[in-house]
Amino acid sequence: MNPTPISFYDHVTLRPLNELSALHDPDLTIQVVPHHEADADHGRVSVDAPLGRAVLRRIPGETVTIHVRDHSVSMRILAVAKVPAFN
Repeated sequence: MNPTPISFYDHVTLRPLNELSALHDPDLTIQVVPHHEADADHGRVSVDAPLGRAVLRRIPGETVTIHVRDHSVSMRILAVAKVPAFN
């Protein structure tokens, strides 16, 4: 069974891959949302943000690299929790 790609409102768990970050930064769980619903304090990341763009349409096990200013961070997608469809 093929995993379903990440889409809006999914909860995505990521792990930093560089050694220094992995020692100090725990796994990160975010929710990819439209830009008008973004709220960093609650882990709701805009699809327009570098992290949101990087994970959208990816699947667990893939590695993404986020480029922000002069830095880049590689992260592995560990898990995706799909939000049930609205009826």
